[in-house]
Amino acid sequence: ASDIERELLVKELHGHAVRAMRCPHANHVLQKVISTMPAASLQFMVDEITQDDLAKKIATHRYGGRIVQQLLAKCEASQIRDLAEALLQDAVALCCHFFGNFAIQHLLQFGTAEQQYRCLRTIEQNIGAIARSPSGVSVVEAAMQHTSSLDRIWLARAVVQDPKLLPHLAQARHGPGVVAQVMAALPERERARACQSLAEAAAKLRTSRYGKKVLACLEEYRSGSAEAGGFGAMGC
Repeated sequence: ASDIERELLVKELHGHAVRAMRCPHANHVLQKVISTMPAASLQFMVDEITQDDLAKKIATHRYGGRIVQQLLAKCEASQIRDLAEALLQDAVALCCHFFGNFAIQHLLQFGTAEQQYRCLRTIEQNIGAIARSPSGVSVVEAAMQHTSSLDRIWLARAVVQDPKLLPHLAQARHGPGVVAQVMAALPERERARACQSLAEAAAKLRTSRYGKKVLACLEEYRSGSAEAGGFGAMGC
């Protein structure tokens, strides 16, 4: 089809985007539109989400969440400003949601510097609740990946401020990767305290599939055979 024909087909979806986002079949049509059309042609989707304050509902929907994520990745910052703002208002709840957490991860990766900063500060200030959520662990991992070295330090410090939080993370599915990033980000003295909190929880960590991996990395690090960043290199 020509560009004009594609544009005409897309216009037939105007006014029906939200319903299509929630449909197990029609959402694939919208995903195809996003992947093949220029960003300017996708504004109707963003508008339908934001005009009725549906950002949180769509972001936490099994199918709609995919659309939100792809819009965040594809559209210009000016197009998704209101959508990003709506997501930031509910960032903590979204971080802890099985589907909604992916929208926050996309904001961390594709948002403007201001949006990324606000998102990171929200995670830092609510790290206890977010890092104890199975979905939130993935958000913390994304935050450590898509931020500056200085911000990684502040986020790592927030994690180790609660001595019980790092051992808790070590037992989560994506926790070993977060533990590795935290250890690598911390200055040496603070890293030693983090190691101690893991060591004190060794008995509990040995009962966990992921905790065992962290303990193995910890033992290698403490023996001097690995650098702090080696937690990740050794498979944690």
